This record gives sequence, C-alpha cells and structure tokens, in this order.
Amino acid sequence: MTTLAPEQAAPGQDSDDSLTHAVCPCNDDVALCGADVAGFSWATEEEDVDCIVCLDLAPRLCVRCGR
Repeated sequence: MTTLAPEQAAPGQDSDDSLTHAVCPCNDDVALCGADVAGFSWATEEEDVDCIVCLDLAPRLCVRCGR
C-alpha cells in the first residue's frame, strides 16, 4: 500500500525534481521510483501523483516490505 507523497520541491532545494511522488509507509524518505524525498512536505489527498514510475509501481507490492 502506498500513500500520497511529498509535494513539489521548494525553490532552492537540492533537487530539481518538481514531480509529486508516491511512497510506501515502510520508508517515506524514498519514493517508489527511488527519488530521495526526505524532508519534503506532504501533499494533500486531492493532489495527484505525476511521476509516471511511481504511478506504475503504486498498485504493486512494495519491494522493500511486501505490503
């Protein structure tokens, strides 16, 4: 099971990633696609994940914990 993930990076953060990702509760510092999302603020449930890799992996079992 995944949760909605951090919203877009704020200007000045180290990452140039402006996508919204999904994470598994077993490790909310790493997105399903492998992006480092530690320290990002969380999106609301109304916001859509726009990382196509996270979207593809979200319905599958987590490779880290099996949930």
